[in-house]
Amino acid sequence: MNPLKIEQTNVSPLVNFNPTLGIYVMAGYSRPENVRDFYMPIIDWLSEFKDSLCQSKNKGEMLSHIDFDFKFIYFNSSSAKFLYDIVIILNEMQKLSLPISINWHFDKEDDELREAGEELSDMAQVPFKFIEIN
Repeated sequence: MNPLKIEQTNVSPLVNFNPTLGIYVMAGYSRPENVRDFYMPIIDWLSEFKDSLCQSKNKGEMLSHIDFDFKFIYFNSSSAKFLYDIVIILNEMQKLSLPISINWHFDKEDDELREAGEELSDMAQVPFKFIEIN
């Protein structure tokens, strides 16, 4: 599967999904002008990735553990809907017994960002690992 790399800007996050290197990161600010145009390729990639992993699992191949890292500084409410869609796909992967963990990184002084992660986790019924950073 080809990697997906989108460089970070002052309004859109870094997206670095590289199955070969085992990197799955979204980081930075998310307030793109056209949220749908930004997030749909990400959602499409993740859906294809999920299908690819299922095919590998069905063939009896060993799958490496996947750590999916959210490292947002800020995201707006329009982005939140698409982040929820992403978390739902990750939840589907977990339900298929694919080896995936979701890590939510947040500044230790940013209660709002931690709470946003907790809400996403609760709404999607997916456990997150919360990682406090200084």
